[in-house]
Formats: sequence, structure tokens, C-alpha cells
Amino acid sequence: MKIHTRQNRTWGIIALCMILTLTLFATLSKAQAESNGPEASFSEAELAQMLAPIALYPDSLLTHILIASTYPLEIVQAKRLQSKNKLLPTEQLMEKAEDEDWDPSVTALLAFPTVLDKLSEDLEWTQDLGDAFLQDEERMLASIQTLRHQADEANSLAEMENMSVSRVDNQIIIEPVQKEIVYVPYYDPRVVYGHWAWYNYPPVYWAPYPYYVRPPYGHFYWHSGVHISFNYYFSAFHWHKRHVVVVHHKNARHYRHHGRIVTSHGAQRWQHKPAHRRGVAYRSPAVKHRYQSHRPSTLYSKQVRQADRHAIKHSSTSNKLHSKSIHTTRATRVNNLSHYNKQIAKQREQKFANQMHHKRNMQVSDRRVNKHKVGNNHAQTQQRLKQASSKPSHYNRVQTKPSQKPTHKTHNNLNSQQNKASRYNQVSQKPTHKAHNNLNSQQNKASHYNRVQTKPTQMRSSAQSHPKVHNQKNAHHKSNSQRSNGRSHTKQRD
Repeated sequence: MKIHTRQNRTWGIIALCMILTLTLFATLSKAQAESNGPEASFSEAELAQMLAPIALYPDSLLTHILIASTYPLEIVQAKRLQSKNKLLPTEQLMEKAEDEDWDPSVTALLAFPTVLDKLSEDLEWTQDLGDAFLQDEERMLASIQTLRHQADEANSLAEMENMSVSRVDNQIIIEPVQKEIVYVPYYDPRVVYGHWAWYNYPPVYWAPYPYYVRPPYGHFYWHSGVHISFNYYFSAFHWHKRHVVVVHHKNARHYRHHGRIVTSHGAQRWQHKPAHRRGVAYRSPAVKHRYQSHRPSTLYSKQVRQADRHAIKHSSTSNKLHSKSIHTTRATRVNNLSHYNKQIAKQREQKFANQMHHKRNMQVSDRRVNKHKVGNNHAQTQQRLKQASSKPSHYNRVQTKPSQKPTHKTHNNLNSQQNKASRYNQVSQKPTHKAHNNLNSQQNKASHYNRVQTKPTQMRSSAQSHPKVHNQKNAHHKSNSQRSNGRSHTKQRD
């Protein structure tokens, strides 16, 4: 009995522990779900904010936008294909896109370049739109109807001339007037919806589309429509059940009413295909587990980044004093280095100034020496010039005497030769008068020499004033002397 009672007690304790663990796990999972729920889901204000620029699009185009937003990477690829083939017609571009392994809604958006541009440019908005559509499809469609009723109350839907607006069971349906031509409107969401209820969440505003024109009235801008000649009408809204319905996208070129698509054979609720997601992370953990994705959710990644930032901030505050001390030591080192560099710079400047001053002094002294030398040389030249100017008469006399003396010598020679000839004749005739003739000749020479010594200036002046006469006399004397010499030679020969 005792053994049996002990076993019952142990089993009771074990059961109690299991119950306690289960209750604790349930409470923890519930708390975690409650903590993750508000963060992962979008609020009504956020949904209205992101849906404002597209809520008034036609239903067929809006379904393609919501489906394609769940595949953001394929949108980028479609935009690249469109940018490479801008000159191709729409039909050829759609045929080229069928070879790609893309979702049919992404392929359908190639015919609407303005819409594809906005989806590819603002990827953050596109990814949030797709995550909200995957997270809660019913709330997304309810928010669209809320915005349409708000625009209807502001009397903005009456201005949509290219669209037909119908109301079925308090649901606003927007379809093109011409069933085979789809127009994409542009409007300012800050004006079309009238009073905006969420002040802290203003609507997303896009710049006007290029080449769009606004009529004289209304708030909507329009451009040429897109002619549907490709697979386009294969999706629609089931407004009553708040989800999207799709049919097979092949042979969906012609318009079909949304009711026909919903009630047609083979119609089914749209299902997300993770293969077209191409590795892009989901936002919420619930959606991640729903589609069995192995990549961490964007919310988890965001929480990890926030935790890392908090840890970095905490570590920065703990190391603040240490960083301040390091900063002060570095500042003092920098100040010391700057002071040392300033001193070195001053010393170099002083040394350079001294060298320049020394060079200038040397240049000034050299100039003075050169100036003194130049002055002495100038004085010497001046003295030489003065001496040269003081001796012009002597120089001229020296220069003129040789020119005059030969004339006198020639004249004396002529006289002496005449005297010699007469003396020779006298000797030959009267030899007794030889001494007397010699005396006479010597006296004549002496008198002639004295006359030359006493009047040199007159002779120079006469020679200078009458050079031609003097030359004629010299020539006459030369001719006379030649004649006398010839006579003397003839006499000697005789």
C-alpha cells in the first residue's frame, strides 16, 4: 500500500508540472503573438496612406498592381526589359516577355509604362504594399472601398470621364468606358479625397506623369489609353468576400465583366507563389511561416538591427569617458606638435631672412666697390683725355714735320745739287774758287735751316692753306732736280 501511494504521488507531481509548463508556454506564445501582432500588421492610417495614389484606378489594373507588388524583384526585371526595348510596339514587347518566367500580372504591367516606373522607382512603397496585401487581403480591399467612398462624397468620381463608376451592394466598381481601351488616371490624393482623416499619415504623392493633360474642369489628368490585344482580363475583385479571383491567363484578351470572372468555370481565389518572390524576405513572421520561407523576416531583421544599434549606443556611453581621455591626449599631442611645427617654421623663416639680409649686404658692398672702380676708371679716362687734349699741337707738329721736312729736304737737296753742279762746273772751270763756293753753300744751308726753325708755323699754315701750290712747287723742284741730274750725268759721261 505504501509503495502504491508513493507512485501515485509521483505521478501526480509529474502531471502537475506538465500542466504548469503547458500553461506557461501558452501564455508566453500568446504574449509573443500579441507583441508581434501590432508591429507586423499595418494600421488603417498606413493602409490609406499607401493606397491613396492607386485606389481610384480601374479594377482590372488595380488587381494586377496588388498581385505584382508581391513580386518586387520581377517588377525590376520587367522595367529593365521595357527600358531596353522602348521602341518596340506593345504586342511585340508582350510576346518577348512571355519567354520570361514571370507572373502573368507582372507581364501585363509592361503595357503601362507610367505604372511600372512608379513601382520600380519606389521599391520600399511597392514592398510594403505587397506585404500588406499578403498579410491581410480583406483589410486591403476594405481600405480601397473606404477611399472610394470618401472620393465619392467629395464629388470627385463624377469627373472621371474615361471611366464608368457603378455601385453594387454599396461597393464602388470602376471600369473603362471603352472595354478594350484602359486609361490610367493621374490625380492629386491631397485634393481628390477631400478632408483627410489621418493628419499624421499624409497620402503618398507622386509627381504628375509626363505628357498627361487635364481637362478644363476636374482633378484628373489623362493620356492616351492602352489598347488591349494581349492577355489582360484574367483577374477581378470579389468585393463581397473581399479577395481577388483569377482564371487561366491564356486567351484572356477580350474584356470580361468582373462578375463573369468570379462566376466563370475554373475561377479560384488567387494564391501567392513563393517561387516568383525570388528570395525576397517577407515582412511578418506569420507570412514567413505560412509560405515556409527559410529567410528571416524583414521585421526580425529590423529588430536585430535595432538591438545592435542599442548595444552600440550602450557601449558608446560606457566608453565615453575613455574616448574623452583619448581625445584629450590626442588633442594635447596635436597641440604640442602644432606648437613644435610653428617654432620650426619660425626658425626657418628667421634663417631665411638672415640669409636674404646677408645677400643684400653683399650685393650693396659689391655695388659700392664696382662704383668706386668705375669712378677711378672714369677719372683716369678723364685725365687721359685731358692730356690728349693738351697735346694736340705737339702731336700735329710731330705729324706735320715729317710731311714738311721731306719737302724742305728735297728743296735743300735740289739746292745742294744745283750748288754741287755749279761748284763742279766752277771747279772744272775755276778750281781756285772751290773753298769760296763751299763756304757759300754752307752759309746758304745755315740760313735755310734757320729760316725753317724760326718759321715752322708759317710753313705749316702755308702748306695747309695752299696744298695744291705746294704740291706744284714740289713737282717743279722734282722736275728741275731731274733735269739737273740728267745734265750732270751727261757731263760726267762726256
